[in-house]
Amino acid sequence: MSTKLLRKVVGSIDQFPLSELEKLIAEGIHESDIYRALLDDLAEGHVVVAGDHHVVFVSKATSRLIPADRRYKLREGVKIENAIFDKDVKGYIISVLSGKERAEARDFAFQSGDGTSVMRVSFHPFEVADEPLTDIMIRDITDEINKETKLRRSESLASMTTMAAGIAHEIKNPLAAMKIHLQLLRKAFRSKGKLGEADADRYLSVLDEEIDHLNSIAVDFLFAVRPMNVELILGSINSVLEDLVVFLSPEASDKKIEIKTDLERYLPSVEIDQRYMRQSLLNIVENAFSAMPGGGVLRISTKLDGDFEVIRIEDNGTGIDEESLSKIFEPYFTTKASGTGLGLTVVYKVVKEHHGDIFVTSEMGKGTVFTIKLPVPRSQRKALVSKEDD
Repeated sequence: MSTKLLRKVVGSIDQFPLSELEKLIAEGIHESDIYRALLDDLAEGHVVVAGDHHVVFVSKATSRLIPADRRYKLREGVKIENAIFDKDVKGYIISVLSGKERAEARDFAFQSGDGTSVMRVSFHPFEVADEPLTDIMIRDITDEINKETKLRRSESLASMTTMAAGIAHEIKNPLAAMKIHLQLLRKAFRSKGKLGEADADRYLSVLDEEIDHLNSIAVDFLFAVRPMNVELILGSINSVLEDLVVFLSPEASDKKIEIKTDLERYLPSVEIDQRYMRQSLLNIVENAFSAMPGGGVLRISTKLDGDFEVIRIEDNGTGIDEESLSKIFEPYFTTKASGTGLGLTVVYKVVKEHHGDIFVTSEMGKGTVFTIKLPVPRSQRKALVSKEDD
């Protein structure tokens, strides 16, 4: 039965026969029971609260999901602040209903037997007959959290396996070369009895070189896995790119690569560590150079996109196949004949340390595009708005 019909009946109730009125009321109660049964059957809990914080509806699952005060219970007619037992949940709900905090979903952990349950509290404001109401939804996300944890552990194990395989591959050749030259050195001693400095240096120089190689592998590995001491200071990303282009111009010229830049003027400052950001951008550009062995065009651009500065680095090289594209940020994954495969892993890590995002698209035979998005600090957003107004 529609609510419009009920309102019409209420407006002229004295004109309705008693039997018809009883029938309409019975139908309304029946429909109300259906809606309540549907809501009570939901896994999540729903508490509808009026503007004065009184509960006007509470679903069956709610009392099971969130601790309630036994003196009041969580039921229609009581104030929400009296019914909720947990101080953290109560404080957050009251802050949101009072307009002191934004109505954003928040997770709360509760002791449940020998384990921990996690509940997500979210809000949905709405109106009924011009009366403002708020639906407080409580959802048990314990299983989701556990699944995410297992997935992260699985991904971490897979990453460690890849890294272990990469390290083993990288150190295998230097160790093999060292072993061969030690054997040659031992044979030379046996055949000659002694060696002059020049003869010994033939073998020792190779050992020195391979030791340095092993050391560089260890340094790259530690750089990739250890926490970074990033110092974020307001600065210009355009300046970093301009300096990088000047630095790379001789190499680009030798490789017959043209660098084209399109840097948007008057970009706001962003919080960056220029050392790490420069190294990350250099890694991306060096990869682009490798993808254009016969020369080509490298395009570097910046622009402001809402509250983010966007850096775009595009080459017209060989491109990356779809399978490799999904793995390029993984440690020790590389399509090159040489290299540790840590360059783009470091790039990804640096961008995340800057609270940014990085995306890559590619098409075989046409080229690759790296896109980095860095957040603009709130202070700089205000400064930019003022400048535009002026």
